[in-house]
Amino acid sequence: MSLEAIKSELRALPAEERRKLMAFLVVIEDQAHAEYAAKLAQRIDDNSPGHWLTPEQCERELGLSDAPK
Repeated sequence: MSLEAIKSELRALPAEERRKLMAFLVVIEDQAHAEYAAKLAQRIDDNSPGHWLTPEQCERELGLSDAPK
């Protein structure tokens, strides 16, 4: 089945069924990123100043500055 055919089928679903589908897709996405979320939580909870980034380092890491990484 093509993506366009799936989209067409989804448009025909009642609103309640679309909401259930959206919730299902969010759960799938969350499960796919569970390891990343755990690693991010660990980094957020890290209280060691030696592991913290300066604002300038954050800008470089996020690609918000012209300075090379």
